[in-house]
This record gives sequence, structure tokens and C-alpha cells, in this order.
Amino acid sequence: MKRFKNIMAAALALSCVMTVTACEEETGPTSTGGTPSNGSAPTQSSTSSVASMNEEDASKVAEIDIGAKKLENPTVRFLSEWDINPKEGQPISVALEMFQTQYGGRIVQEYVSFDDRFTKLGTMIQADDSPDMFSAGDMDVFPKGIIAGYFQPLDPYIDFSSDLWKPMSAVNEQFCADGKHYVGAYNVASDCVMFYNKKTIVDNGLEDPAELFAQGKWDWEALWTMMTQFCNRDEEKFAIDGWWFESGISLTTGKPYIGVDNGKIVHNLNDPMIEKVQKYMLDMNENDLPVPKAEYGWQVNPSNLKNGKTLFYPVGTYALYPQNSYIQDFGHDIQDVMFVPMPKCPDADAYYLPARVDGFSLVKGAKNPEGVAAYITCEMASRDSEVGKEIGKRQAFEEYGWTQELWDMFETVNDLTAEHPAFEMYNAVTPTIADYINNPMKEGYNSGASWIATRDAIVGAVQMELDSVNDKLKSES
Repeated sequence: MKRFKNIMAAALALSCVMTVTACEEETGPTSTGGTPSNGSAPTQSSTSSVASMNEEDASKVAEIDIGAKKLENPTVRFLSEWDINPKEGQPISVALEMFQTQYGGRIVQEYVSFDDRFTKLGTMIQADDSPDMFSAGDMDVFPKGIIAGYFQPLDPYIDFSSDLWKPMSAVNEQFCADGKHYVGAYNVASDCVMFYNKKTIVDNGLEDPAELFAQGKWDWEALWTMMTQFCNRDEEKFAIDGWWFESGISLTTGKPYIGVDNGKIVHNLNDPMIEKVQKYMLDMNENDLPVPKAEYGWQVNPSNLKNGKTLFYPVGTYALYPQNSYIQDFGHDIQDVMFVPMPKCPDADAYYLPARVDGFSLVKGAKNPEGVAAYITCEMASRDSEVGKEIGKRQAFEEYGWTQELWDMFETVNDLTAEHPAFEMYNAVTPTIADYINNPMKEGYNSGASWIATRDAIVGAVQMELDSVNDKLKSES
């Protein structure tokens, strides 16, 4: 299926996505730092392995011909809190298999905590000890990393106009400065979906959101109907918990608070669609529909989905993987766990969905840019491969216990997201922009504040900051 991202790579990147959730979306005191993919701090500063694939799958991967030539320098140093290399007993991704066998390459992970990524990166660059590759999947490389001088263009090493890269052309153009590509994005994936417990739906006589979605009826109005039928403050039954809803529902308008337009970083604070979604969230607050987090010490409780007290828990699709507790929190039995995409905005011109990219950036001063380009090329070449889909599906069912229903929705949502991806960039510009947007855009939903008053208080300062950012971006590029 088009736009498919094989499950193995997603699982390996799990801790990366989890820390994005904690560090970028939480407004309460529960933010945590990143951990490597095995969930514990490593005993050494760098790790690498040459994992192997079973003979049958490896022979299929070998048929994916990208005209690879052996690298003069086989080692790519990857600075990250998560490891591309699989843990012992885990299957190797198709892309890594290709990189090892066709290019003779290997990935060496150099561990850093999520919070310290950019600090350590800057220190290494200054010491002429640059790593080669850095993840762009946290959606915070562009533009702040370019302004800081941490990354260099990929264009001398990757032909983004080639047939291989054409499917991602529109996406990669959003991460350009002065026509130069600073992110090699090979996939678009869903950044936020609505998890629910099917037993809770039945017990409350509600229409199944997945069925509404299949009928083309899953939109803001359908969500509103469900929420008002379910919620009961006296019984402590609320519609939405978690930290992702405000940004996720906003992006269904197709208008991020901070985005890119013709190579410039812009805000959409005055856009009527933003005002519309803010009004929707304010109405939710006034009708007592969201979990009143302030009354619960700004703590979230995903297990209330399983207990029938919460109707939806919006979060990334990483919640499907058993390496974290979400899937256990959402249902006593995985057969009861289901999700749908964020509901469609009825007034949008398309079904926009919150999205992130899978991709990497080339570090300034990297000693092996050819190796970085080779690995990213393997990811691009393998993303739609039949063997990748086959292996990923097998792992989902055999190792993760997914149901066919979960698998089908996973593929459908990722495909739908890729058709009209909406990228939010307020965490990717400067800390000042993040402060201006992150909490203020949630005030109507959480405290009943007027968006007009909130917007008018920040819009001038936001524009000034963006003017400065665009000037720096132009001079840096």
C-alpha cells in the first residue's frame, strides 16, 4: 500500500516518538526525558550491530535494485536517543538490510538523551567531532537547527528531482531554505489519532467511530454528538483526556499555528479556520466535555479509557506498540482497543490530518555524507516494498498481537494522512515561538479563555520573532 512505513522501523523509533509526546505536548509537570530504544541507559557511548535477516526475506530484499555501490566509508554515526539497529531477537528493517548488504554500510548509534540532543550536537560540531546523521522525525530540525548552523544541505548527495524521490517532493519542499533541502523525508505518518474502547461504546449505546469513519460521517459534528451523549460530570465521565487533542483537532483545519509558505516561516493566528477550531474547543470547555486536568493536578489517566470513564484518548499511533503501557491502559483485551483518525473539519477543503515525517538530516561537518545519503535512499526505496509490508504485517500480528481491524485502520490512516498532511511547526522554530503558541492555543479548551483576546496579545510578538527567524534563515542558507 502506498505511503506505508514498515512497522519494524516504527517500533525501533518508538522511544523517539514517545519523548516527543512528553517534551513537546505536555503542559503539566509530567514531562520526561528520552530513553534509548531498549528503555534503559546504555553502558557505553555508542552501539552498533550487524543484524541479519532470514534467508528467504533477505533474498526478496536483494531484488530491490537501487544501483548501489559499496561505500568507501561504511560507518554512519547516528546521534540519537533511539537506535536504528534492532535489539537482540528483533527483526531487522528492510532499509537497514539493504544498507548493510548493498552498500556494505553500518549504523553506529551515539546515545544522547532527548533533552540534550541539540546541546551535545553543538558541542560535537565545535570540537570537529560531528556525527553524520540526525533524526528529523521529531519535527524540530527545521528551521531552528539550520539557523543554529547544525545541518548542511543534502542536495549534493541526493537527487530530490529523481523518480525515486518524486512521491515525497511536496513534503521535502517544505523543509527547504533558499532551494536547498535540509531534511530527507521518505515517509509521512500520522501524528495523532483517537483511541477508544469498543466496550465503552457499546455500553453507552453510541455509534462506533470506526463505522462512522467508514461511512464518511466521522467529523467534528459526529464527535460532538458522541461527547454530549457520553459525558456526565456527576459520574466523572469525560470525553477527552491526554495532551494531544488541541493541536490534533486544530490541524484538521489544514492551518497550522506556525507553518511554511513559499520557503518562509509564517503564522496563521488570524486565519478564520483557526478561530473556528478555537470556538469548537471553547464550546467543549463550556459544556464540560474535556477531562478538567486542572482539577486532577494536571495529570492524565489513560487507563480511564479501559475503565469506561473516558471516551477518547488522542495520541500517536506509537501507542499500538507493547513497549509502552498505553495499549494495556486502553483495554482489558486488545480486541476492545480501536482508533480512528482525528475527525474531519466540516468546513475544510480536504481531510487534513496531523502529520509528522520519517526522515533524517545531514550534520554540518559530517565525515560521511555519502553514507547518510545511502541510508536515506534505502529508506525511500524500501518504504513501499512488498517484502517490507509482508514482514511488517507478520510482526504486527505475531509479536504485537494486533487484530486485523487495527492493522487495516493503521494502513488506512497513514494513507489518508499522506494525502493531505498538516505539519505543526511551533516547536521547531525558537523557544520563544514555542512559548508564545504552545500553552496559549490550549487556553480556550482548558480554561475557557477567549481566543480573540489570547491571539491579540501574542500576534505582534510572534510576527516580530518570525521576521527575525526568516532573516536568519535566509542569511544561513
